Amino acid sequence: MNTNVSGIPTPRRRRSAAREGATAGARAARGAVRRCPGGTRRDLTARVVRRDGASAVVEIVGEIDVHTSGRLRAILVALADEGRTHIVADFTGVRFCDAAGLGALVGVNNRLGRDGGSLRLTGVRPAQRRILQITRLDQLFRPRDDAGDTLTT
Repeated sequence: MNTNVSGIPTPRRRRSAAREGATAGARAARGAVRRCPGGTRRDLTARVVRRDGASAVVEIVGEIDVHTSGRLRAILVALADEGRTHIVADFTGVRFCDAAGLGALVGVNNRLGRDGGSLRLTGVRPAQRRILQITRLDQLFRPRDDAGDTLTT
């Protein structure tokens, strides 16, 4: 027996076998994957626009979210595996970045930090900059306005 807020015992509701089967069938029919409303597709492109010794500038365009953050992480880690320890991510073309995107960026920064490197952000939009400030990730990524300036500092 469960109790409610007042401490009064309440019976536990049980799902009928028919209801449980219907729920499982619906879940299997959609492949246990929730789709975005309206079927919108989020694209992300990342292109290396400059390589200087152990540094690289990557231009990122699109949305960084739970669907695209893994791809971004793979691209940036591949650069780290090439020996690029200082990476600048140009966020000028980034329309959106959620918690999964921030997690990917922190993971890449940690990977680069093992080799004495870092990940820096440039061209961050005001709304994204505010999120970085709230989460105190602005101290980690030190966002700047110019990618060239970021490579030298």
